[in-house]
Amino acid sequence: MRWVALLLLVGCSTLPSNSTVLAPAHRAAIVDSVASMVNAWRDAFNARDFARAASYYSSDTAFRWFENGELKFRTARELRDTMLAEAPRLRAMNVTLVGLEITAVAPGVAEVSTGFAEKVTDEKGDIAGYAGSITMTAVHGDSGWKFLVGHSSLVAPLVDSTRGLPRKA
Repeated sequence: MRWVALLLLVGCSTLPSNSTVLAPAHRAAIVDSVASMVNAWRDAFNARDFARAASYYSSDTAFRWFENGELKFRTARELRDTMLAEAPRLRAMNVTLVGLEITAVAPGVAEVSTGFAEKVTDEKGDIAGYAGSITMTAVHGDSGWKFLVGHSSLVAPLVDSTRGLPRKA
């Protein structure tokens, strides 16, 4: 009897069902369509069109966005409202994605990871630069691909230990 139970457990857990195995063409199509969405999202930021950038975040109740390990936004609307509130303070923005990688996980699900470099000019003309990495889970629904969960991490600036100030690169 123990062998029957063991065989049932092994038999049920060793292979994924055919519905979750992606054919190479399906996998490639997911990667291509998610890459197009990610680039359109980046382009919206560079155009300072934050309403359009926000349209790439899922309105699903499972939405979450983390920054540097801390939960920052529980809804896409909250993230959108924050971006729109910050928009008048920005004169220019340039986001570059570095090493974009997209992995098709299952039909309608993809993982995105990328480094980024960002140059921001505020309303006074002051320029700041940021760099880091972003990981996101994209899901496909009736209105296309959307980010369901995301995490961005900034690279900590190098500090001049003698003065306690960020070092110039």
